[in-house]
Amino acid sequence: MTASEYTIEIALCILLGFGIFYSIHLGRALAVLRRDRRELAELVARLDESGRRAEDGVEKLQTAGEVSGRSLGRMIDQSRMLQGELEALSTRADSVAERLETLIRENKFPEQEKAVLEEVTPAPVAVVSPDQTANVERGALPSLPASPTPGVRPYEQRLRQRTAAEQDLIRALRMS
Repeated sequence: MTASEYTIEIALCILLGFGIFYSIHLGRALAVLRRDRRELAELVARLDESGRRAEDGVEKLQTAGEVSGRSLGRMIDQSRMLQGELEALSTRADSVAERLETLIRENKFPEQEKAVLEEVTPAPVAVVSPDQTANVERGALPSLPASPTPGVRPYEQRLRQRTAAEQDLIRALRMS
């Protein structure tokens, strides 16, 4: 064998050694990639599951929103009806109060007004005894209790019971 053949064979051995080391290195890198690929596949599967759960949660939230929106709409409609009723009742109460005030000032009660008073006033009117006449204000009827503070209407002084409609309205207003 000649020197050129030896050099070629030595070069091939060196290249073969580099190839072996490089293949070992590539094998390790491929093992890491395979392991990372499995981890990546698991990560993608977890991400997919999280996405499905989020979609289910969004659907449940939409359903809950629609249900609560419907009930809130009903409550708003009811409160609007109650508002109209309360405005009408307030107007009627003001007119009756004005009539009462006028009658008290005039110091007389026609029979028609007594019927209206009995309709509007659920509790019987208290009768002032002769002993209590000293406490009665001048100009007030002896059959009605005197107002402790002049100029303030007795029905404005006492705490009154709330009706069911008022309680529903207050509940609806607090919820909104």
